[in-house]
Amino acid sequence: MKCRVVFVGATNGLHSPMAEAMLKWLDSEHFEARSAGTICGELHPLAVQVLKEIGIDLGQALPKSVQQLPDEEFDYVITLGERAPSYDRIFASAQIIHWKFENADAPDDADKQLRRFRMLRDQILQRLRLFVLVHVRPRTTSEPATLSTVATAR
Repeated sequence: MKCRVVFVGATNGLHSPMAEAMLKWLDSEHFEARSAGTICGELHPLAVQVLKEIGIDLGQALPKSVQQLPDEEFDYVITLGERAPSYDRIFASAQIIHWKFENADAPDDADKQLRRFRMLRDQILQRLRLFVLVHVRPRTTSEPATLSTVATAR
């Protein structure tokens, strides 16, 4: 059975769709990923560009709000951004996690903004790789999936 993850951001236009697309790209065999925002915004064009640089096409993704998600159960709700966004929906059985990332906007300098988006992409990807490693590596049934078990697996 796949681990079900929903990534929640403020507008579903930057962090959360990037994380959804990258988790699907990394390991769609073990994970089912969705994304949503507390409100439905627009997909940031630089998010599309920096993912395309690593071979992920985000161009057809349509941002959605948390309320637009199907009535599904999730194992993890991962919020992303500078602060954990608040949302009205209850994810009863999900473990809630917040991944803090700085805002990638630098409206006064296009080159600097692109560098920030690339850095954000790489930071999210690094976190996702660790998340996958922790949740997929073989372990005994009595051993919980924690970050401390990753250190002993090396």
